Amino acid sequence: MSADLGQLIPEFEPYARDLVAEAGAAGLQPRVTSTLRSYADQKRLYSRYLAGQSNLPAAPPGRSAHEFGYAFDMVVSPYDALADVGSVWIEAGGVWHASDPVHFEYPGFTAPPQEGTLGTIADWMAELPWYASIFLPFKLMMGEKKIDFTSLQRVVFDYTGIKI
Repeated sequence: MSADLGQLIPEFEPYARDLVAEAGAAGLQPRVTSTLRSYADQKRLYSRYLAGQSNLPAAPPGRSAHEFGYAFDMVVSPYDALADVGSVWIEAGGVWHASDPVHFEYPGFTAPPQEGTLGTIADWMAELPWYASIFLPFKLMMGEKKIDFTSLQRVVFDYTGIKI
């Protein structure tokens, strides 16, 4: 996991550096703790969050702005001053939420679609009526990662009438 602002997308880096410099000029001792993350890093953080081992939220792997260079995490001292830093970031057009006070994001990030991946299929499956699961292929229920999503759509529609 990187803490190097140079790992952010080029359009974002100068704004991130400016925010860190402003926080430093205000005497808040800013420290960037995370920029670009690998899928494995994000998976580890997300698992910790789900297990209740972190008070800070984490997006599922493949869905985090960190994995694409669109976000960085920063702490300041005192920690409570993050709300003020977040306000400055929002006024500058950035994305910041009090629920994740260390997270500063470039505006407009949208996670890329993950059609055909287990994560997307699992999300889709969670929204199906309980009875539809009896028609799902055994391989999917066993957690295989390569599933033909088109075939799965056809099977579910044929047996349940649910169009996905």
